[in-house]
Amino acid sequence: MIRVFLVWLVLGLAASLAAAHFYPLAKPALLYSKSTALANGGREEVFVINLPGDRLGSPRAAATATFPEPGFAAAGPDRVLAELFRLRDTDGQIVGLASRLNGRAPNEESAPESVTDWMLLLPSRGTMMLSRGAVAMGEEGEFVADRMGFSYANSGPLIAGTGDFANLQGFYSEDTVVESIDSSGEVTGTVTLMTRLKGTQ
Repeated sequence: MIRVFLVWLVLGLAASLAAAHFYPLAKPALLYSKSTALANGGREEVFVINLPGDRLGSPRAAATATFPEPGFAAAGPDRVLAELFRLRDTDGQIVGLASRLNGRAPNEESAPESVTDWMLLLPSRGTMMLSRGAVAMGEEGEFVADRMGFSYANSGPLIAGTGDFANLQGFYSEDTVVESIDSSGEVTGTVTLMTRLKGTQ
């Protein structure tokens, strides 16, 4: 009985390898970076989110809420706003997904501070975690005194990266342009995320 099982197991593995050879899985499209070289040796890349079309809502919400209303959090200053967006390059091509968490974190020295965390997923390249607000800065995170040209008001560091972004460090800026707000509170406009990154060595 065991011999019969082993024979069929080997035959099954052989058949699977043959099928994989003659009928390979489809490869995902490779999306290339549209980055610009910086004078300091780093690179700059811009991502765009068009509102309201690129807003997919809250991953846990039963329905899409109007931007910027909360998708599932309780009302009040302690709420956490979680949203999901399509992510585009400067040519308007969809290159991935972006999630944003926004809330207020306690600060021992002052009132609670607003914190924004972005997670950018670019399937053919990797992921980036970006954060601004109550983020520990200093010797490691803030390797350039002027945040590579970004204003402190709307910028923060790259916290972690995978794939093409695994060995990079730098900063990003977030700029929201509101063109109009309708009677239901839905916003029409754009969110622009600009990254300036360089190698860790």
